[in-house]
Amino acid sequence: MNDTQYTATEIQSMVRNMDDSKERHRQLKTTNVEAYVKKLTEENQILHFNFPSVFSLHAEDKLDGTFFYMLEQKRKIEAGVLTEDQASVDVGKKLFARWVEPVTQGRPVPQSESYSEFYKRTSR
Repeated sequence: MNDTQYTATEIQSMVRNMDDSKERHRQLKTTNVEAYVKKLTEENQILHFNFPSVFSLHAEDKLDGTFFYMLEQKRKIEAGVLTEDQASVDVGKKLFARWVEPVTQGRPVPQSESYSEFYKRTSR
C-alpha cells in the first residue's frame, strides 16, 4: 500500500482496467477461481492493495450503483463542493435508506443498478 491519494477518475480508470483483466481471464473464473483472483491481483495491484473492498466486490461481480454514487461524492470533495464530513453523512444516509430502512419496515431491499447496467446506460 502506498500513500498516494487517487482521484475518483483514477479509481474509476483502475476499475475499468480490471474489466479488461476479468475479460482476459474469464475462463479461469469457472475452472479455477483461485488462479483467476491471482491473475486479477497481479494485473491490478494498486486497486487490490489500496482499495481492497472495491477490488473484491468487482472480482465477485458485486459492484453496483453505490460505487458510482461514492465516486461522485469523491468528485464533489475534489471540486470543493462537499467536505469529507458532509460526503460521509450523505453516504451514510444513502446506505441506511438502501439497506437498513427497508428491513426495519419489512420491505425487500431494492435492487441497485449493476455495474454493467451503468456502463450500458452511460455508453449509449
